[in-house]
Amino acid sequence: MEDFIATVENEHLASLLEVAIDGKGAFRRFKDVLAGYPEERERLFQFKDERMEQRALEWLEDIGVTLAED
Repeated sequence: MEDFIATVENEHLASLLEVAIDGKGAFRRFKDVLAGYPEERERLFQFKDERMEQRALEWLEDIGVTLAED
């Protein structure tokens, strides 16, 4: 969540998200704030997908798996 917040250009939204992730229930509050910003919510999904893909590729590389190029 912190990494995503660092990419948010809207300073007001970034501030709201920073407050939302402090303490218990952070994920729920984070999602609730983004519910009011549908474009940023979609960008979060893309951000998470890209991060997960990168981590998977790094893991495959770490264990010696090479992927065939197209």
